[in-house]
Amino acid sequence: MRTIDCNMAVRFSRAAIILLALIGAGSTFAQKPAAKAARPLLFAANEGAAGNVDADEIALRYAGLKLVMEKATRSRISLVAVRDATVLRNSMQTGAYALVLSRPVDALAEAVRDFGYHPVVVAKETGQALFIVPKNSPITTLAQVNGKSIVTPDRYSYMWRVAAAMMRDNNFSITQQNVRSMRDQAAIGSSLENGFFEVGVVASYSGVGRNWEKKGGRVIARSRDLPATPLIASPKLSADRIRRLRAALIALDSSPEGAAILKEIGVTGFKEAETSPFLDLLKWLGELEKPKQ
Repeated sequence: MRTIDCNMAVRFSRAAIILLALIGAGSTFAQKPAAKAARPLLFAANEGAAGNVDADEIALRYAGLKLVMEKATRSRISLVAVRDATVLRNSMQTGAYALVLSRPVDALAEAVRDFGYHPVVVAKETGQALFIVPKNSPITTLAQVNGKSIVTPDRYSYMWRVAAAMMRDNNFSITQQNVRSMRDQAAIGSSLENGFFEVGVVASYSGVGRNWEKKGGRVIARSRDLPATPLIASPKLSADRIRRLRAALIALDSSPEGAAILKEIGVTGFKEAETSPFLDLLKWLGELEKPKQ
């Protein structure tokens, strides 16, 4: 009985607090005319094929980060989960997104180069493309991949382009190989484990990339270090807003609350992003072999 009484007391206390808050808010609004609400800034998040997550999971994962960004920009922010790279590119070209954070970096690099977007922050840890093989595979070098059956993320995706550049640097072409593509990198790992392909390509920050060697598989080649999880801002955002946002995101790893937000999105910390790494990346990748569709 005492437990029930205590629970009821807690509920009444919470209700009273909420009621007082609403009364206070009501009196405040009565004193000041309601201002016309400004349109929210669109914040696009793209996790690519590194993880098979839906829009609801993205909303939960980025909820804490969105609150930090709203406080820093002093604006309401509407989160949009974007998985299709073509939609992402087209929307940045028209300036639809005020802020974009993405695991695949090439589309964001193009937005910086071609559409006037400003780099804000980038993850402290770099990313890589990994060429992986099963534990007992005789393949030990990237040169030996030539002529083998290969499974990669989608054709013309970011990791596909990195893999193509690595093969080009080793004097053979990805377009002349026996290559199949899969949208999800988890499927790439399972297809290798089941012997359907000899070699796979995944991102180092994907679940497969993080755990492949722990499970006994081997990594036979790694790409150069790549910028990871950058955030870029539309040219429509003021320099002051970008400055405040950058400072808030860089400071996240200095508090337990901020560290928890970073953990949710799979980042250990942010640092200031510069333009030159994006341009260098695009130069190394080369242009796509056909127009983006």
